[in-house]
Amino acid sequence: MTTNCCARIRVGYWLGFPLLLAVLLLPVGCSSKSSTGPDMNEASLAYQLSLLTSKQHVPGALGALWTRNGLTDIQAAGVRRAGYPDKMTIGDYMFLGSLGKFMTSTMIGRLIDEGKLAWTTRPGDVFPDLASTIDPAYRDVTLLDLLRHRAGVPASEDFGTVPQLTGSLREQREQVVNMVLSVPPAVPRGTYRYSNIGYAIAAAMAEKVMNRDWRSLMDENLFQPLGITPVYGWPVAHDPDEPWGHEWTSSGFMSMDASVDAPLMFLEPAGFISLTLEDYSKFIRLHMDALAGQPRILSAATFDTLHTPVEDYACGMTVLTGGAYGPLYWHNGSNGYFYAALYLLPEKDLAIALAVNAEDSSLSAAVTQAANAVLEPRISRK
Repeated sequence: MTTNCCARIRVGYWLGFPLLLAVLLLPVGCSSKSSTGPDMNEASLAYQLSLLTSKQHVPGALGALWTRNGLTDIQAAGVRRAGYPDKMTIGDYMFLGSLGKFMTSTMIGRLIDEGKLAWTTRPGDVFPDLASTIDPAYRDVTLLDLLRHRAGVPASEDFGTVPQLTGSLREQREQVVNMVLSVPPAVPRGTYRYSNIGYAIAAAMAEKVMNRDWRSLMDENLFQPLGITPVYGWPVAHDPDEPWGHEWTSSGFMSMDASVDAPLMFLEPAGFISLTLEDYSKFIRLHMDALAGQPRILSAATFDTLHTPVEDYACGMTVLTGGAYGPLYWHNGSNGYFYAALYLLPEKDLAIALAVNAEDSSLSAAVTQAANAVLEPRISRK
């Protein structure tokens, strides 16, 4: 990519990546009492969130547990901003980072059902001007390759700078298409390479075909049909009283202004969405229904493609098989200031999402441990 830059980036934090830290569900020796409310036994969601705010010192945490029928528990702990008294509430928005990839893939699935795109559509099919500039190794790359991170597109750690882009976010993404695809790929096509830029290219293809920006496509094709009200960007982009993101410093977690992410907004299709966890559960329940053989909004064939991994990665979701409880659909997301993770066990009709308004190197493992503690006793009783 071009060496021009407008900001340094924190390598590894371009909206998070699927880092598998003890993600498989393991017995954790918790009480078998179920959590039907804000009780504080060790297997309760409320208790595990309290550990994240006390032992991990994150300012605030949200968690939700649900089945296909709806929420079974939702809890909040801590505060929206370190050093301020406003408590986190269950209706607050949280930045979900790369959990948004599955949402972008789902929106594109609707366009495929409508015949606007195909899984085999190539960037050159959509952007004719690429014919004279595209690197030959990218000529046969498909939309499905991009969504499965197998297009050879560079990953965040391949860059030390953010490219200098101009115009609207849609125009910036089209510039990225030309920048990235005109130089040799980072790895051969078909090789897994987790890439936020790949999702920006996939979204640019949808924008070009539909002549609409990505946000409009997400609203009309996904969020409105599901009754979801998104915020694009940090929660404070919606309301300054919503949760702030935090960075670890020698003095503890320090709140950060949302402007720190401004140079990266062209990557929003890879994960710049904030939702309440109740709304997020509506999206995941769409996929739970499809996995149970009751598809809606999208066709069964399209859901099947979205859910089918190559090795262990599908279209925005890691799929781990061979566990005692059936396949585990999992992903996490972070921009360095928020962290969120989803754990979905379709054969047990159970999913949990946890989100905190901070990030440091220990939180992925701590959130996984909290999810295990809540899920394992419930799974064992099913």
